[in-house]
Amino acid sequence: MAVMDFEPQSKRMRLIALNPGYSVKDVQDNCGFELLKADKISENHAPTEEELHVLRDVIDPDRYVIGR
Repeated sequence: MAVMDFEPQSKRMRLIALNPGYSVKDVQDNCGFELLKADKISENHAPTEEELHVLRDVIDPDRYVIGR
């Protein structure tokens, strides 16, 4: 859904980038605590077909992590 880092002063998790198709609300609704938000939240690029192939067929062919 997103990429996060840790805010240097407070050490709290901070939302810095969203994956395509997800909103800040989606990420927050799936998190068990309040997230900080970067001043500028960027959008990640969707994975390429080759990246999807590697993830689905090489790294996790039984879909234990990625899901079905």
